[in-house]
Amino acid sequence: MALEARCSLTPRSRADRLRRPLNANVRRTSVADRGVSWVGTISDELEMKGPVIFTRRRLQRQEQLFAHRSALFYTPTQNIPETFVGSGDLDVTLPVVSPDYTDLWENRAYRSPRFWVDLLQRQTGKLRWRPMLPARIVLVRYDYFLIRSDHMAIGMKGVLDALKVRTTGRRDRRYLYYLGAIVDDGPGFVDVTCEQMSVEHPRDARLSIRVTPGVPVAPQVKS
Repeated sequence: MALEARCSLTPRSRADRLRRPLNANVRRTSVADRGVSWVGTISDELEMKGPVIFTRRRLQRQEQLFAHRSALFYTPTQNIPETFVGSGDLDVTLPVVSPDYTDLWENRAYRSPRFWVDLLQRQTGKLRWRPMLPARIVLVRYDYFLIRSDHMAIGMKGVLDALKVRTTGRRDRRYLYYLGAIVDDGPGFVDVTCEQMSVEHPRDARLSIRVTPGVPVAPQVKS
């Protein structure tokens, strides 16, 4: 089923406000202790070898693992240290709003699930999330302009992909692992609602994402 057919447009009535951020898992350190090394890290290894599936033991030895999160798109969640895997409801607000149709095609960053994964990781302090099946997703687009509902749905595709456990978006069919809050964005996996509200200035644009457990659909029994 096409995304625009599943991503319904619902008026937003509650107060326009930012949600509180989740408790981050990033270790609190002084500024002097936040220097990120490169030589011998998983980022260094990825550059030298290409796509690498890192073991949990290797990741447990990596200092400042969160800083090297972009090296982990080929590594499944089962290999990620537990302290870096979130669970339960996901409720975040991203500082970047989903694109309109022309923005989507002219600015490739919006089409990349990795771009949205990075934003989600920064807001949660987690590298991955335990999937909810089925899941209920509410996406609220705050922007200076209100856009067409079909354009809004198309612009959410990268966001929904970023919430998945994994995809096979490469030509070599190698799996890419994303945040993982949902198993898939197809029927039976998620119920998606898209909403939008206007703000007073373009600088206030943002995207609210809420993922909660959905209601299982009982199988139909033929009489």
